[in-house]
Amino acid sequence: MCDAWEQGEGNAYAACFTEDSDYVTFNGMHLRGRSENARLHGALFRGVLKRTRITPNVSSIELLSSTVALVHSSNDRKRSRQTFVLVKAEGGWLIRSFQNTPQRPVSIFFTRWLQRRQRQL
Repeated sequence: MCDAWEQGEGNAYAACFTEDSDYVTFNGMHLRGRSENARLHGALFRGVLKRTRITPNVSSIELLSSTVALVHSSNDRKRSRQTFVLVKAEGGWLIRSFQNTPQRPVSIFFTRWLQRRQRQL
């Protein structure tokens, strides 16, 4: 996935996903299927994402079954967290579902603060 992103080729990137994949982008768009993923990323790789790289820091991999895995990662530079659902296919693992969520440090701070405050009451 990272290599395909660095190549800047939408079809190569989308090939890491199942044909019927769900992909929720950093800004909240919901892409349905490999072809929509390829079209959008192809355009982004020719524009704002040209010559960019992704370097996710995998924090956990949990096998939910012999053919399904749940993966969590983060990207410190973009301050985001990702959730992947992978399925085992003939040629290896493919991404069935992906969500990329921006971290909002101020919001996280206040949420944690309110949580602690509620415990004290």
